[in-house]
Amino acid sequence: MMSHASRLVTCLTLAGLGALVGCRGDLPEDDLPVEIRLETAPTPPIVGPTRLVISIDDSIGVPIPDAAVEVEGRMDHAGMAPVRGTADPADAGQYVVPEFDFTMGGDWILRIRITLPDGREAVRDRELRVVSGGPPDGQDG
Repeated sequence: MMSHASRLVTCLTLAGLGALVGCRGDLPEDDLPVEIRLETAPTPPIVGPTRLVISIDDSIGVPIPDAAVEVEGRMDHAGMAPVRGTADPADAGQYVVPEFDFTMGGDWILRIRITLPDGREAVRDRELRVVSGGPPDGQDG
């Protein structure tokens, strides 16, 4: 049997863990059957403008056209402003953010928010490492 003090410590610990998760901005995974692929040019992405290509397919691999796609990039650094971009439709099921401006090197979390043609929304997070400087020799993205 737990004492009152033990229960209080347990509750405060769980509340603290919940606050830490909340700071990262995690959202529960939705149950929409969409698959998202993210490509960058250059690869690996560098500090400064990077082209993002987002491919969206349904659960059986059929490209989904006519969606609205927004991207928000964040790092875990306190006080850092997020970077945002709106993707333009390209080929069937592909959407492009021509110049997503990564402001510093390091580990980023890209939150991709998709509004499907029927109004349903899907949100997916992708982790991405951004490097300082140009692409490695022989790669131009």
